[in-house]
Amino acid sequence: METAGPLKIYFLPFFAQGHQIPLVQLARLIAARGHHVTIVTTPANAQLFQKTIHDDIASGHHIRVHLIKFPNTHVGLPEGVENLVSATTSATAGKIHMAAHLIQSEVEAALKESPPDVFIPDILFTWSKDLCKRLQIPRLVFNPISIFDVCMIQAIKAHPEAFLSDSGPYQIPGLPLPLTLPVKPSPGFAALTGSLLEGEEGSHGVIVNSFAELDAEYTQHYENLTGRKVWHVGPSSLMVEQSVKKPAIVNETRHESLTWLDSKEKDSVLYVCFGSLALLSDKQLYELATGLDASGHSFILVVHRKNKEEQEEEEEEEKWLPEGFEEKIGKEKRGMLIRGWAPQPLILSHPAVGGFLTHCGWNAVAEAISAGVPMVTMPGFSDQYYNEKLITEVHGFGVEVGAAEWSISPYDGKKEVVSGERIQEAVKRLMDKGDEGEKIRKKAKEMQEKAWRAVGEGGSSNNSLTALLDHLKPLLPK
Repeated sequence: METAGPLKIYFLPFFAQGHQIPLVQLARLIAARGHHVTIVTTPANAQLFQKTIHDDIASGHHIRVHLIKFPNTHVGLPEGVENLVSATTSATAGKIHMAAHLIQSEVEAALKESPPDVFIPDILFTWSKDLCKRLQIPRLVFNPISIFDVCMIQAIKAHPEAFLSDSGPYQIPGLPLPLTLPVKPSPGFAALTGSLLEGEEGSHGVIVNSFAELDAEYTQHYENLTGRKVWHVGPSSLMVEQSVKKPAIVNETRHESLTWLDSKEKDSVLYVCFGSLALLSDKQLYELATGLDASGHSFILVVHRKNKEEQEEEEEEEKWLPEGFEEKIGKEKRGMLIRGWAPQPLILSHPAVGGFLTHCGWNAVAEAISAGVPMVTMPGFSDQYYNEKLITEVHGFGVEVGAAEWSISPYDGKKEVVSGERIQEAVKRLMDKGDEGEKIRKKAKEMQEKAWRAVGEGGSSNNSLTALLDHLKPLLPK
């Protein structure tokens, strides 16, 4: 517990699980240190974390939720659709993003009614810059990704000449390490991320869901470039695991995938999942399935079909499957297909899992690092193309598949697909018992140790959270 009086801090998570989960975890960490925390959000978003908050309150932590209205009618969305996890199309996602800009007056009313000592909004609420300036409320910006990604965004914005060619690879100048991108960022993504950088201005600094050892020299690069402080408080899921006492889980049913993994040898199974948002086209899924089959390695493949609105027939939904694929992998006991939800952290922690074919979403990357599992990277959209570079080129604890085209949306299947041969080759590079795979595996274990050290007592993330709160103490009313 902190010795000084408690800080009163308001948090505003963005309406997407990849943003909301780590910011709520940060709020919980700060509440666990004796500060008074309020999470400002909408009813359907609150439901996604209400149970967790309830448990913290039962433990005596000062954490509450302040509900504001979601502007459903203004953006043309049905009641209850308030988070990207409910979206199945780019149009719906666009409306949720629009709604994030229409809640400003409600947030302003909440801040005026009971002004906090500090306001910590998600980076996507770019309007918070002017709001906090007007209300004279100190602000920190929460960025759910790594500072490496922010450095990539800045370098790309500063060097448009790097993308004059129509074909890659594209060398990115102005970074501590020379890096290349295989595909050109879409103009829409460049415009969006440029505005995010401007939204950081005027803040006390940026809080990131990463740890200092992972961002390496990029933290210094960012601080030198902007004059703003970076606070590493991640991986937030590990931080919570170490710092916040959780109630015991009673009679939890074990998922069938874990029982299936029990029969497999150590490091022999590749786990394949592209997150809860990304929709792979039927053509891409076909190539993925053929590549996995041809690799000769055991795998668990998690598939989300987002086109529920079309109410397709079962056989239509499965048209991406190569003929006899499911029967073959079942008969050979070499593969398992999961439709829908899977207990990802538990699967990654299973000794039989020796690799993770991932879309490089930041929460998935953090989970893989925490479990010490090396990755096969196949980015889907947005900042995931940058995350791939951090994994493969900067640290070397993954094998790059890459992407055929840059997408800003997870909902539209790409026209250009990555071939099954390319997927097969990357899987074999990691999963075959060769020197390259062993070297990558060793680096993944080293990064896991660094992550666990970072969140432990005296570790970099733990110390960073303490330093952040010390930095904010002078803001307390005298």
